Amino acid sequence: MGECPEYRVRLFMSVDLVGSTAFKAKHSDRRDGDEPYPVWLNRTRSFYRQFPQIIDNLFAEYSGILDGREAFKHRSPKVWKTVGDEIIFCIRIVCLEHLACCIRSFVKALSAYGDLINSQEPELDVKGCAWVASFPAPNATVTSASRFSIQQTESQVGDQLEEKDEQEADINPGEYDFLGKQIDTGFRISKFAQAHELALSIDLAWLLTLLRQRDLVDCQFTYRGKEALKGVIGGAPYPIITVQTERSTDKRELDSLERTVAGVSFAEPISLRNYLHSFMVQNKVEIPIVVLHHDKIDEAKLPKCYDALKAAWGLGEREDAEREKAKQEANDYDDDVARELSTPETPGTPAPALDPAPTPASAEPSNIGEINLTIDRMIDEYWSSGKW
Repeated sequence: MGECPEYRVRLFMSVDLVGSTAFKAKHSDRRDGDEPYPVWLNRTRSFYRQFPQIIDNLFAEYSGILDGREAFKHRSPKVWKTVGDEIIFCIRIVCLEHLACCIRSFVKALSAYGDLINSQEPELDVKGCAWVASFPAPNATVTSASRFSIQQTESQVGDQLEEKDEQEADINPGEYDFLGKQIDTGFRISKFAQAHELALSIDLAWLLTLLRQRDLVDCQFTYRGKEALKGVIGGAPYPIITVQTERSTDKRELDSLERTVAGVSFAEPISLRNYLHSFMVQNKVEIPIVVLHHDKIDEAKLPKCYDALKAAWGLGEREDAEREKAKQEANDYDDDVARELSTPETPGTPAPALDPAPTPASAEPSNIGEINLTIDRMIDEYWSSGKW
């Protein structure tokens, strides 16, 4: 059993190509010039290629101006998987400044790519959602089946991974799967994403209110009420939180007028933070622990589920150590016995008596091999003598 995984928080961000299904149906045979492939396929390929590049470029730009950048400047969001017209990114968050850099890059990428795709195809746009999940508990990292079939490792598909595996998953998330209730929640909230609003899980929204207080992000939060989500916190109504991502100045002004008419204003960050914290405590939602780059995590504040896993891991290590010790003692005993049997006797030591038949005077065996040969010879002589 290897080293117990450290506590870590990973950020997941999903971007979806809006309007792609209708676009494919409408332009299934449309091609640009002599292009061999239809336009819808080229637009999808460009989406897969260009959006990750935009995030990388923006991350490099923002990380250059944030404190603590030495700890995360090479930790830009990585593609975890693609599902249809959706790209999901994943990255381990090392500090609050790192989280701010990732969110700012993602929101700006939504705007930049939205403008790009709109200039090509007015019918297409992008929308996003984001969430966080804690590992190795209550969520788990497992080696993906696709990776296991190609490169067999000591870790089996579905097994609990050790720290070195978690570190690899931090760098190359595409080779792993992430399972757990916070992952499920992230996929559930994606239905609230719109081209002008980024949908958030409540634990990520809570973290972003901390960043907003420190002017690390410029988020405008909207509380959309509560809705029951299948499999999330036992079916209890879940707060729907979004961040405005509308890039059009005219549409922003229209949204402001609509909010005035509807009596809906942006949520005040401090009030929202207090509400979300109380909600998470009452509904037993794990509160993610992420600190500023110059602070250390207080282990006393880590989730109880992680403490339980760590204790169980320690017990497993002790059991493994005891089994290894017993195995080593057995091997040492076998070696000692073999050494005694193979060591020549000291001159003058009487040869051991054989029972039932005495050893002939001419035969003076000095080790077990010679004894066996002597017995075989005596048996052969007996059967060849004809005295039987």
